[in-house]
Amino acid sequence: MQSEELVRLRIEEVLATPAIGRLVERYFDPEGPFAGATFDLLGQNPPHALTLDDLLATSLLDITWRPLAVRRLLAADSDISARLAAIPGDVDLWNAPRDVLETATFLHSSLSKLPGIGPVIASKLLARKRPRLVPIHDRVVLRVLAPPKNKFWETLAAALRAHALREGIEALRPAHGGSASLLRLLDVAIWTRHSRSRAAQAARAKAGVSEPTS
Repeated sequence: MQSEELVRLRIEEVLATPAIGRLVERYFDPEGPFAGATFDLLGQNPPHALTLDDLLATSLLDITWRPLAVRRLLAADSDISARLAAIPGDVDLWNAPRDVLETATFLHSSLSKLPGIGPVIASKLLARKRPRLVPIHDRVVLRVLAPPKNKFWETLAAALRAHALREGIEALRPAHGGSASLLRLLDVAIWTRHSRSRAAQAARAKAGVSEPTS
């Protein structure tokens, strides 16, 4: 079985979780303990510039910014802006041309190499700037989907070309999740279902979702 088929099946398992919709809804509850829509809507988010609001929004996703990382990001602002300008904001991951994916991948790699950042924080930054194109990939998502090494974006893009799968993800959208991209909905569903954090465990208990077996 090809890797994209395995990823698709793992996503379908998450979507088939009883009460998964209620769990996603709890994440986007504006009175709840999670980032919800605030990650997308906080402050200013100009498409071709990295701002302090972006850093603050990313900090809502369990990120602690080290002073050196902030200084290096601000120092690289002109280079980051130029690369962001080369990445369209209206392209979905599953429809992205190869050159767009390559440009985004290069920027992700460049950000990852800055002190105190790494690939996870870089993905969260770029998901804020290009939410339809760049998926967040933390250890929970990678553990659950288990894509081939260094091929997460490519494999997920192939899996999401299945229209029925995208419809299943979109069906999870709660009333307060109107600003979230489909990739963000998927990330939230996987994280809330499988994270071992106390907050996720509490959310599962309140939503009536059983604990994962793995």
